[in-house]
Amino acid sequence: MGLIWRTTLLIITIFSAPVAMSSVAYKVGIEADDFVTRTLFDSVSERFGIEVEYVYYPSFNDILEAVKLGNADFAANVTFTPERAEYFDFSSPTNIEFTYLYSLQNATLASAKVIGIPQGTIYGELISVNYPDIAQIEYTGHDHAKALLEQNKVDGIVDAINQLKPMLLAGYDAQLLNNQLSIKPVSIIAPKDVHRDLLATIEAYIHTAEIQKRLRESVKQYQFELRQQALRQSVIDSNLNLNRTYKVKLENVGQYSVYHKDGQVTGISADVVMQSCQILMLNCQVMSNADETWESMYQDFVAKRIDIIAPLIVSEPRKQIAEFSDPYYFPEVVMIKREGYKDNVYSNVSELIVEQIGVLKDDFFADLLSQLLPNKELKSFSTSQQLYTALLNGDIDYMATSRASFNKKLRETKDLLPLEEDQLIGSFYRSDVAIGFVKNEVGAELAPLFSRAIKMLDIASTVERYDYQPNWRATLQAEQAFSRKSHILFVMVIGFMLIVSMYLHSQSNTDPLTRLKNRRAMHQRFSSGVSADMTVIYLDVNHFKHINDTYGHEVGDLVLKSVAEHIERVWKGRCYRIGGDEFILVGKAEKQSVCSMLEKLKVVPFSSQAYKLSFDISIAIGISLPRRTFMSLQEVLNEADEAMYQHKQQSKQCANEDINEGKNVHYLI
Repeated sequence: MGLIWRTTLLIITIFSAPVAMSSVAYKVGIEADDFVTRTLFDSVSERFGIEVEYVYYPSFNDILEAVKLGNADFAANVTFTPERAEYFDFSSPTNIEFTYLYSLQNATLASAKVIGIPQGTIYGELISVNYPDIAQIEYTGHDHAKALLEQNKVDGIVDAINQLKPMLLAGYDAQLLNNQLSIKPVSIIAPKDVHRDLLATIEAYIHTAEIQKRLRESVKQYQFELRQQALRQSVIDSNLNLNRTYKVKLENVGQYSVYHKDGQVTGISADVVMQSCQILMLNCQVMSNADETWESMYQDFVAKRIDIIAPLIVSEPRKQIAEFSDPYYFPEVVMIKREGYKDNVYSNVSELIVEQIGVLKDDFFADLLSQLLPNKELKSFSTSQQLYTALLNGDIDYMATSRASFNKKLRETKDLLPLEEDQLIGSFYRSDVAIGFVKNEVGAELAPLFSRAIKMLDIASTVERYDYQPNWRATLQAEQAFSRKSHILFVMVIGFMLIVSMYLHSQSNTDPLTRLKNRRAMHQRFSSGVSADMTVIYLDVNHFKHINDTYGHEVGDLVLKSVAEHIERVWKGRCYRIGGDEFILVGKAEKQSVCSMLEKLKVVPFSSQAYKLSFDISIAIGISLPRRTFMSLQEVLNEADEAMYQHKQQSKQCANEDINEGKNVHYLI
């Protein structure tokens, strides 16, 4: 009875649990704009059907106090400490805490001297360990933090993602710190011994792949939308005309920009420029084409006929004529020469005083090499293709380019270019590639806005997509070596197949016992007939059945092989075995030699040590001598067959008597 009662109680408890959950509203302590906590508990509420009530507190410290006193049931994004464990039940870590450095002037932890830290958080300890020289000021709540920034009492404040929205919309910069500080993952807490079972259930659900993926994607999208919203507000507040078209020119070179037949332009620079324009709500139009030279683009830029040009390498002289975004790509510059040309001769660019060096007109590398090689005349070209052609033809000895552009050139060229990087000189400069804007009020407005937009882009993925880092020369050489080996293997396979085909053809036309050609081969050879000057001889072994019956088929096979070998010794023409004991000989022969040969063919000596036998083999012969006209094979064979039949009948009786009397058979002892 007790067992039945306990079972019934368990069932009632299980089925009533969801109802009990849904009948209670659980209070979750939260700060304003705490997106992560909302994402987690909205998912929990949806999954388990429980009601969640968000209670807002001015500071993180106030949230902890509320949970401690039982005024809130749960709180998220709490770092475990032994002291806190005395008052709270902790889940195992559920997520990372996205942490930012908020500032007015793009401050970094490396440059900051004084940092604001929210009271009651772990950030103060982390800063002290990793940046001991930074002074700290504690604050409570968003308003206090903002006041510290506005009064310039701190270079920046460190806080969580809940401050991202108000800070960005207020015009502050936000730099993610999770890759700079060892920030511990955070947990969900509940009052000690109050919601332990429910906390375990929530923990297990949040640990699922579904929720972890949802959290990651939601936070990523949330950050992007907030930054975009703040940045677009800055564009609206600026003096830029949002209704005008901003003219863009993109150099068709290397990994920077590639013009496609469908009108699209892709590449590192193309993607960065156009994606930034989209974020900023600017109408940017590409005015250049694949065939336009850099010289033409640069002249239009200097003359302010366009607004934006890319890629443009940052340099002090160019700052006099252009505004720059923050650099987004940092390629290494190398010297390219013909393969095998003066290997290990130069170790520095400044030593190339006797070499012919080519550059693109108005290109940054022209300015760079002019500084490194003063008073040296450089050969200028309008396009990179002209530059490569000149190097290949020996009109110049060296050219400068980025390693990535050279690797891309090697990769996209069908034939292996006999060009290589001068390894001894190696990388001698690192370029800062940026977007260039005209030097006027519009350019001055655009540059910082594009810099902020670039920070929102996944530059690493863009660079990885177009920047071919592997040594494509080695790869291409390996591919060509593989291709050569494949060709050799292909030829070998074809040769093998031809040999097999010839072997099979030979086998299909060869008698397997005697190795003479067979009936099929004879009909193929004389399918169009037998010429008038050919002699055809028909041979048949007399009493072959008697030999088989008397001595066995093994001896019969030896007899046929002996006859075939004898024929090949005597007859110099073609020989065929067309049946069991029938042979056809075809060839040109004088009448006198034919008579002599026939005498040798009438009797074939046979001897076998294995079977201790020795006897003469009698051969019936029919012959078709050269005729006046061309005849079919069958007609000639009929003539020879008839002659052989007559010869067989004449010798049959005599031969039988000889065999029966044992005159031609000798048993070896």
